[in-house]
Amino acid sequence: MSDVMIRLDEVHKRYDGQAGDAVAPLSMEIREGEFVVFVGPSGCGKTTTLRMINRMVEPSGGRIWIDGRDVTDVDPDELRKHIGYVIQQVGLIPHLTVAANVGLVPKLLGWQRDRIEARTAELLDLVGLDPAAFGGRYPKQLSGGQQQRVGVARALAADPPVMLMDEPFGAIDPITRARLQEEFLALQRRIRKTIVFVTHDVDEALRLGDRVAVFGEGSRLVQFDTPLGILTNPADDYVRDFLGSGAAVRRLGLLNVGDLRKPEPADRLPLRVSSGDSVHSVLERMLRDGADRVIIEGESTEDDRELTLRELLMAGSAR
Repeated sequence: MSDVMIRLDEVHKRYDGQAGDAVAPLSMEIREGEFVVFVGPSGCGKTTTLRMINRMVEPSGGRIWIDGRDVTDVDPDELRKHIGYVIQQVGLIPHLTVAANVGLVPKLLGWQRDRIEARTAELLDLVGLDPAAFGGRYPKQLSGGQQQRVGVARALAADPPVMLMDEPFGAIDPITRARLQEEFLALQRRIRKTIVFVTHDVDEALRLGDRVAVFGEGSRLVQFDTPLGILTNPADDYVRDFLGSGAAVRRLGLLNVGDLRKPEPADRLPLRVSSGDSVHSVLERMLRDGADRVIIEGESTEDDRELTLRELLMAGSAR
């Protein structure tokens, strides 16, 4: 039996009166329990692609399957009841309590009241909100981070196999955002849903995704790979430029020391750097090239200075 949960086959979207495709023909497979992140600049088609999966946007062509079933054979409203959906603005209904918001989809599916109440309490507890304390509150009585947790709980309410998340943490302050990312990764390790997540933040994409789809100019898929694969072997200059500086430092965050092997000894010449280069950029180059020394160029050769990696780190941390 195939472990593919979502399959896109030459799916594309072009709006009336538009010269080019909003989404160029796209084919990909997303495995059951996989966390896939779509990343790219504004207007690259990542959100349109996400919304075609649950038919909030109808594709102009191609086919989409979820768990082996062609979504075009399913009533759109019925389809969406079985797909979790979380957006940046959360979308909680303001005149409903937190508990009523979480239980909304199960209610539409005809669940019994006792079952809805039990599921709501279970999910609020799962996302770190005490059901007794928060169930009776209204959205305006919650912080942004708490509202986002309720949005996740609501998306999980009917136990959908697939969750779609459109920049869910984009409007939250950086500290809360980092904490929610960590909490959501811990939650995903427990529930193992198939998740498609949209962001424009490359660091968020690399931190969260099992695989990352990088969208580029012309709404085309440029690279679809693991975070480590993208950092180690960017597909082209576009991906390299999109990652920006610091790829070597980011790569270290994806490795565990227990997985490392002692490298073969290498006789490397020291890097030559300018005195105006930042410590961060020099460290990035040293990590990338495996250098343990740098030559800081002076006005003449006699003014050159050599620093080891240890000396560079000590000098940088002492300032």
